[in-house]
Amino acid sequence: MPFCVKCGAEGPTYRSLCARCFLEGKSFTSLPDHVDLFQCAHCKDYLLDGKWVGEESRERAAERAVRSAAIISRDAEVRRMDLRAEMIDEANCQVKMAVELDVEGLPVHEYRSTIVRFKSSSCPRCNRLMGSYYEGTLQVRTRDRRMPEGLREEIVDRICQLVEEHRKGDRELFISKIDRLTSTHGGVDVLLSSSTLGRAISRNLADQYAAEVKESATLVTQKQGQDLYRVTFLVRLPAYRFGDIVRYERRLFLVGALRANSTKLTDLRTSQAAMVSNSDMTAAKVVGRREDLLEAVVVSETEREVQVMHPVTFKVFELRKPPRFERKGDTVKVFQGDEEFYLLPLQG
Repeated sequence: MPFCVKCGAEGPTYRSLCARCFLEGKSFTSLPDHVDLFQCAHCKDYLLDGKWVGEESRERAAERAVRSAAIISRDAEVRRMDLRAEMIDEANCQVKMAVELDVEGLPVHEYRSTIVRFKSSSCPRCNRLMGSYYEGTLQVRTRDRRMPEGLREEIVDRICQLVEEHRKGDRELFISKIDRLTSTHGGVDVLLSSSTLGRAISRNLADQYAAEVKESATLVTQKQGQDLYRVTFLVRLPAYRFGDIVRYERRLFLVGALRANSTKLTDLRTSQAAMVSNSDMTAAKVVGRREDLLEAVVVSETEREVQVMHPVTFKVFELRKPPRFERKGDTVKVFQGDEEFYLLPLQG
C-alpha cells in the first residue's frame, strides 16, 4: 500500500504525497489586483483580447476581460469556470471567479475575485471615421435622365445594407460620408473606408441595376514604402428601370430582371421574353415609367379578352389577351402607348 512520505498516511499518493499534503499551501489560479478594460467612447465597443468587439452589457464585458486575465497553472486543467460580475459604480465592477480544476486526477475548487476598471478610449475605426478617412469613392449616376428621389434613396439604402453585411466580417469597414446630389442629373456620392468594399458594392449595383462601372485610382501618399491609392468607382445606371416600358427595335417591351451584362425584355404583344445584352440596350428608349402604369379593375374575362375599367375615367373597354397571359387578383396593370392599351404580364 503506498503511503505519504510527509505524513505517513496510507492510500493514493500524488508525487509521493497524500492528497492533503500535496495540495497544502498550493494554489493553481490567480487574478491580478485589478483589470483595466478600455471602452470606445463613441461606438461603445470594448478592447478584449487585442480586438475591439461589442458586448450586450458592461457586466458581460467585465467577465470576458477577467476570463482573459486569469492565470492557470500548467499543472491544472480547467473543468469549469464560473464568473459573476456586479457593478460597484459607473467605472468599477467586481468580478468573482469560481474554478473547478483537475490536478493529476484530484478535483480542486478555487475562488478568486478582482476589480475591473472601465477606461474611456477611442478605437481606430472611430478615429478614422471622425477624421473623415476614406479610401474609396462610390459615385452613382444615371444615363440620359435625372435620378428620381425614390431611386436615389433606394440606392442609398442598398449601399448601407451592403456595408452592414460586410461589417459582420470586418468591423473596420464604414461609410465616411453620403452626399445626395440635386444638381444636373443628380445622384449620390458615398465615401467608403475601403476601396475593396467600394469595388464589391459597385459590382453588386451593376448586377442589380444593369449598370456600367468605371474604376480609376489616384496616388495620395506612401506608407512604410507602399503606395496608397484612393479609388473612385463610377456606377452609371441605365435610363430604364425594372418595370419600365421601353421601345426597342420598333416594338414595346416590359423591362424585367436586370443583370450586369443583360436585361430581360418581355414583348407586350406576344408575351415572349428574351435576354438582351446591355450594350444593345443603349438603343432602347423609355416610353413609360413603372409608377405611371395604370391599375385597372377587371370587370369580366373570357378566354381571349379581358374587360377592364379605367381607374381615372371609369370607362370600360376590352383588351385582347396576349399569349400565355395570366392574372392574379381583381386588377391588372395596363399601359397606354401609341394610342393603344396593353395588358402587362406578371413580373417574375
